[in-house]
Amino acid sequence: MLKFLTGVAIVIFTTFCGRLLSKKYRTRKQFFTQMQEFNQRFLTEISYYRRPLEEFCARFSYRGEFQELLEGFFKLQKQGDVFKNAAALDLSSYGFLSEEERAFVGDYFLTIGRGDSASQKAYFSSSAGVLAEYKTKSEEESKKYGDLYTKLGFLAGLAVLIILV
Repeated sequence: MLKFLTGVAIVIFTTFCGRLLSKKYRTRKQFFTQMQEFNQRFLTEISYYRRPLEEFCARFSYRGEFQELLEGFFKLQKQGDVFKNAAALDLSSYGFLSEEERAFVGDYFLTIGRGDSASQKAYFSSSAGVLAEYKTKSEEESKKYGDLYTKLGFLAGLAVLIILV
């Protein structure tokens, strides 16, 4: 009975470890999904309503890392640091993004609120294609690798259970 309970605990633990390893892909998928939604809403905003940025962002809620990035951006914007120092928008803690994606996201946020509405509309319209590509790629990787790590964790636990019994 003790071997059985130990084996079940090991299977649960290794499945949990696999789930933790797949978190990067789920987080990346959620980030780019929310960023694409933000981009579409922002394009509509600069085309029609033209409300202040804080009022616009207060109307919609986001979750996770994208929400943290928005809050950090607005905090830096209130201080006036974003446009003076591009390095103030630090994306190094976003380990789920590649270097290319970090550069794109950094440029994207540094462009918000700069220039006239026509130039912003042109920039964010062109960014929509890149965001759609990132979103599609992150969804595919989340589907492929997210499930893979969970299943591998479960199977590793079963292998250990078979060895123990």
